[in-house]
Amino acid sequence: MGDPKKRAAKVDFALENRHEVRIEEVLRLGALRDGIQLLTTGVRFPILGQVIPRLEIEILGPEFVKKITVRINQNSPFMFDGEVITASINNEIEQVRCRQCIDPERSPTGMYNFGMMRVNGARSFVFDYHVYCCYSCDFCFKENEWEVLAVQGGGATNYKANFQECLNYVDKHGHTFNDKFDIVWLTTGSIKDEKTELDRHATISRHLREAGYTKGIYVSQVVPPSVRNNQDRRIEYFSILKDAGVSRFNTGIEIVDPGLRKKYIRGFKGEYTFDEYMAIFADAIHVFGQFRVGSCLLAGIEAADNTINGLEALAKIGAVPAPTVLTPFVVTQMNIPFWYDLEELIDAHVRFNDIIARYELPVFSGVFSLA
Repeated sequence: MGDPKKRAAKVDFALENRHEVRIEEVLRLGALRDGIQLLTTGVRFPILGQVIPRLEIEILGPEFVKKITVRINQNSPFMFDGEVITASINNEIEQVRCRQCIDPERSPTGMYNFGMMRVNGARSFVFDYHVYCCYSCDFCFKENEWEVLAVQGGGATNYKANFQECLNYVDKHGHTFNDKFDIVWLTTGSIKDEKTELDRHATISRHLREAGYTKGIYVSQVVPPSVRNNQDRRIEYFSILKDAGVSRFNTGIEIVDPGLRKKYIRGFKGEYTFDEYMAIFADAIHVFGQFRVGSCLLAGIEAADNTINGLEALAKIGAVPAPTVLTPFVVTQMNIPFWYDLEELIDAHVRFNDIIARYELPVFSGVFSLA
């Protein structure tokens, strides 16, 4: 496959802020933004429909371990030979150790995907009974999940049966959750039937509590239309969830700029403004408490200042911001431009970590995380 150092030297990154973060972070962020070029045939990955092949890898360094999911891009200046990632930074060849991660149960194809019931990192579990989100936003990972499931012959659209399967799992295994998991997530997609969605969240949460689970239960959903401009309804909605045992409410803002929201976000959700989200989060915090409400923003889909300002606004009111780096999952998502270069992405990472420190935020670094 050729000398990786010689190949890396052909594309050099001139980074003035190179030494503001450790080299592991530079290459982690770069790989999230640009993907990785494979220099070996010994890496396992599938090709499914329009899904972009990708790997889950763990980047290693002194007192540094972070896992990321990256797409395969044979034009990427970040090169992976199965043991290290190599890139040229300021005319120096930089390398960091890493290894591919394969979980046969959660990722039988060797590619990160999202089954209906799954372990989701260390001491975290997900019930994803709405395996497809009805809003189908252009950037969403659910688009990828749907295609993977379709190719593999799984992923029933019978949500009632899916939910019952998850409920049966809780009734059978819920008594073991306290020892295994600190967080249980309820769904990553939404349906348009507001009452049914709320009832499902509340029902499965109650069953978990009745089974003896005492730790975090986090709901993640699109905020339904009835609560948009109705504070009383918001308080009622959030209170039903909390009374059922839900301990944190999450909904993704994703984009601050109103024009880009309408461009990439489908359905009524694209009409929500950032200020409306802030009012919704204020009421959610009133019900659940400080840092028991969270939201995701996408780094790279709009100007960095928009994202950073949005993250700080959330932190100021006591919500937990969780930005992720925009990463395409299916071929059509390659049409969404990344707004800034690696230097500005590093700068956004540094600025967000300043916010984490300033507001003492309980933020973790996930597989697409800006943190």
